[in-house]
Amino acid sequence: MRKHLSMLFSLALVLMIASCAKEKVVEHPYAGLSSEYYDSFSDKALTANAQEIRDNILNIVKADRDSLKADRYTRAHYKYFSTSPSAFLWIDRQGISTQADTLLACLDSCDREGFEKRQFGVEYIRKDLETLRNLSFEAAGKNSINRVLARLEYNLTKAFLRYAVGQRYGFTNPFDLLNRLDVRDSDSVRITYRQLFDDSIHICGKQTFYGAINAIKHDSVGIYLAKAMAHTPIYNRIKAGLKNDSLDRQLILVNLERARWKPTDAPHLHDEYIIVNIPAFHLWAMRDNRLSIDMKIGCGATKTKTPLLHSKIKRMELNPQWVIPWSIRKKEISGHGGDAGYFSRNHYFARNKKTGAKLTGAAITQGIIMSPDWSIVQEGGDGNSLGRIIFRFDNNFSIYVHDTSTPSVFQRKVRSVSHGCIRVEKPYELACYLLRDKDPETAEKIKYSMEADMSDPKRDWKKLIGSKKVNPQVPIFIVYYTLFPVPDGTLESYPDIYGYDSVITKALRAI
Repeated sequence: MRKHLSMLFSLALVLMIASCAKEKVVEHPYAGLSSEYYDSFSDKALTANAQEIRDNILNIVKADRDSLKADRYTRAHYKYFSTSPSAFLWIDRQGISTQADTLLACLDSCDREGFEKRQFGVEYIRKDLETLRNLSFEAAGKNSINRVLARLEYNLTKAFLRYAVGQRYGFTNPFDLLNRLDVRDSDSVRITYRQLFDDSIHICGKQTFYGAINAIKHDSVGIYLAKAMAHTPIYNRIKAGLKNDSLDRQLILVNLERARWKPTDAPHLHDEYIIVNIPAFHLWAMRDNRLSIDMKIGCGATKTKTPLLHSKIKRMELNPQWVIPWSIRKKEISGHGGDAGYFSRNHYFARNKKTGAKLTGAAITQGIIMSPDWSIVQEGGDGNSLGRIIFRFDNNFSIYVHDTSTPSVFQRKVRSVSHGCIRVEKPYELACYLLRDKDPETAEKIKYSMEADMSDPKRDWKKLIGSKKVNPQVPIFIVYYTLFPVPDGTLESYPDIYGYDSVITKALRAI
């Protein structure tokens, strides 16, 4: 029985297959379509070509005459990768990376930082993004797809490098701006300038821009921008002034730029420090975020400006001798050669650098004054230009903080009077601050040394101090802010005594 059923099933299967074979096979409707058929649906206005985009970028590079460092690195990138897929930082399979929206959102608020959108080409970028997303390209001309994509690629990179690196390190370079203002000497061969800015700061260079470009490549534009906008407490406090209509906007913008410069050290990194703001003619000493002492100061005159720097106060000297700088010898003392009365009144003497021999009075001739083998020195004690105490710190200018023999200077409103050093109103209080109140006996000796008659042979030698190390050394910051948050948090404005504001303003407007 099973055998018969199996045979019947096999017969039915054979008949079914034979029946199907007689039916006509229907061909798939798309089977005969070729690539040429699909090309007929192509819209050339919407067809992007990588090589054409690169060629258009190179045309933009050739036409770009902007001279900021960011602009030069933008051009360098596209020149170097002109034949490589690595040229494209923003173009992807969807058209333009969504990172463009992140950048545009940040640039849309750049006016809050005091900039104009035109400085970063915001409206050109926005218009081209709208053209791309609405697919409203022209078949040819300036709004063709390859030219729009080329403009977006180039302008997004340029705007990002300008804004992000500028926010991170400053849009201007203080070394370039301030160290070519005051001529020191000049002849037919060269000109030398006074170094007015000598602070140690981070300067953007090749690696900075490579790092920023890598942020675009690794989809980290937002992270890079967030880090770039992380500024110091001084910056944030000055920026808050933009909400105050009574403050001059340009004054705020100039001082925001100063606060962008990134020093290798800063006040907010320390529990105790001294800060001197030149335009304020003032010094503040802070400890544990509290004001310990504040006082008036005198600073360098317009022709002998106090340089901007930071250092650490390492020692105090009592009744110091003043070794007169060469520039002062040449301009102020050389004409008094042989004038015994002049040298007696000013307590000057000459000392041979090799032998230690000493000359006084009329023996100090013009030849001695101008000889590199001799030093001209002012005796320590009452009447010395450095006063009775000096606070020394490492720097390249032989400028220090010190007492003065003419305390009446602190009655003046404008106190730019020195050859570059900083004269302080309360030198004894500053000395006690540097002692950290650890040693009342030493404080008493300092006071005695500052008041003793150094010409009196009966003075108490046991109470005299010649030098005292500052331990730990205390950071000192000599800054220049015409708008500055004083320790109580108030924003105070000050006169631009050295004329730096106009120099910075001109540079910012050139962006």
